[in-house]
Amino acid sequence: LDFPSSGIIEDAASFFAESEAKGRSLVTAAVAAAVLAATVAPSCFAGAGLRSSHIQPYGLVTRAGLAGDISAILTAPYRFVRLASITKEVAEEAKERAKSKKPSKEGAAKGSSSAATLKAFLPSYMRSHVIARTPPDEYKQHLRTTLTVILDSIMAEELYPFEPYHEAVRGPEIDHYAWGNAFFRSMVKFRNSRVLGKQNLDAIKKVLDAGENVVLFANHQTEADPQVISLLLEREGFEDVARECIFVAGHKVTTDRLAIPFSMGRNLLSIFSKKYLDEGTADEKQAKAARNQDTVGAMQRLMKEGGHTFWVAPSGGRDRKRTDTDKFAPAKFDQQSVGLFVLLAQKAAKGGAKTHFFPLAMWTHRLVPPPDDTVSKVGEARSAARASVGLNFGSEIDLEAVGGRKKFPGICEQAVNDLYDELDEKMTR
Repeated sequence: LDFPSSGIIEDAASFFAESEAKGRSLVTAAVAAAVLAATVAPSCFAGAGLRSSHIQPYGLVTRAGLAGDISAILTAPYRFVRLASITKEVAEEAKERAKSKKPSKEGAAKGSSSAATLKAFLPSYMRSHVIARTPPDEYKQHLRTTLTVILDSIMAEELYPFEPYHEAVRGPEIDHYAWGNAFFRSMVKFRNSRVLGKQNLDAIKKVLDAGENVVLFANHQTEADPQVISLLLEREGFEDVARECIFVAGHKVTTDRLAIPFSMGRNLLSIFSKKYLDEGTADEKQAKAARNQDTVGAMQRLMKEGGHTFWVAPSGGRDRKRTDTDKFAPAKFDQQSVGLFVLLAQKAAKGGAKTHFFPLAMWTHRLVPPPDDTVSKVGEARSAARASVGLNFGSEIDLEAVGGRKKFPGICEQAVNDLYDELDEKMTR
């Protein structure tokens, strides 16, 4: 029997959640899930149809593991009801807390679309925790923190004031870095997620330990890309690389009220990409240009210090599906963006640290997928569907060895595309 690669527990629990959502009784849905487990399990235990693809990156498919999966399926109805009750309880608490704040009409209007997005997001987010088997007490505490953090952002009179270089907020009340990772953990299917190019991660760590810089030229697919890097690298023993990474981010992550709390937990260099610089009034355009200059200045200072990792998506936005294949692929790089980092690195090396360039392919589009259009909008809808994700770290690209600054951007872009094709083949087979 060729059972689904997503795992028995995920398929059965998802089926149960969908049955409940369609109005079927809990008993009917539970019986259906149990029957699915009973149908699949005997063949699995007998080893029928077991292929190498069923040996997952983070553990072998074993009899003990299958027994645990079946047990989880049979207890899914209880977990679903328990977490649904907790969600309702915590949501009511948050609602009363929000009423007591009494925001101004202007503040309420600004946060209304974000509040609607959050309300629509919660049911599917709860189901992700049912499938992930999050303990009820842990879920309750996490949901309380989540609603507090997000509602505070939604109802704030003014947006959080991000500096050109923002350092992650790690307390005193809330560790935004740890919370952001915890928020997405239940939504990642770790069994089918992959990290390729681990030998290049070792090379990156050596560069950083020597006090030199790393620039990761990457494609970009989802708002959760920083958290994906943290969640996968912590399982590979490189959590410190992810934690200290500085992300070059567009303006939306610092102005969208739902995105702001997550952005607060990352080291950020915020910048306006080319396609947004010409929007707005003359004064607004001037302010954007000035902000970009301040960010570039901060970047130069950090490169001179050394020991930093910079993640940048030279495309200036998230990938979209290609019209000819209907599949996601890395968006075209802006060669001037690549050239800017090369220039900054060369200037920094004259009186400071050397900078090394590595390509990185990210396969993350199924997690909080982007909208179909290419222009990001503040307040866009979100989905909490669980998904597998993948990273592929390439080897260092030497500027001089590939022909200098003129050829370098194209070489970097091709390297990311090649890494992505390799990763896509493994993630979709």
